[in-house]
Amino acid sequence: MRVVCEHCGLPFSLPRAAPDRRVYCCSGCALAARVSVDVAAGAPPASPLLVAALGVAFLHFNQLLLWLLAALLAREAEGAWLAPDFLVLGSLGLGCAVWNILVAAQYFSGARRLVDWLLFVGSGALLVCAVWSVDPAPAAAATTLLGAWALRGLAKKKVPRKK
Repeated sequence: MRVVCEHCGLPFSLPRAAPDRRVYCCSGCALAARVSVDVAAGAPPASPLLVAALGVAFLHFNQLLLWLLAALLAREAEGAWLAPDFLVLGSLGLGCAVWNILVAAQYFSGARRLVDWLLFVGSGALLVCAVWSVDPAPAAAATTLLGAWALRGLAKKKVPRKK
């Protein structure tokens, strides 16, 4: 079934869509459509969805921070009071959490195109390789790629719908 994103107007295909339900091409469009921007009218400036997106951004930032700290401490490995192994494991754990949250957000926003599934599998495989090799760099790449893909709708401008 061919549908049009309620936020950006991008046409895409879905296996089935309820006629009374809004559809979005990505979780970024779903987020942008649900975030209230009319503060002057008394609408709250924050929503649970926005808080969740900011929480994911916070976790992703900490994943990257732990990875960079581990890399810096690995250079100074002798005599370090904090072993970089704990930072690597922390970065990998946060990477897994961020990946799971982004996949769930993308799935529940209704974005289930073939490209979305391919990106889930590709970034998931990259994350598994990172955990298997205990290297946080591929995990950071996987979550950054998936996060940019999932939130791409925030950069799109709303297209007025023809009635």
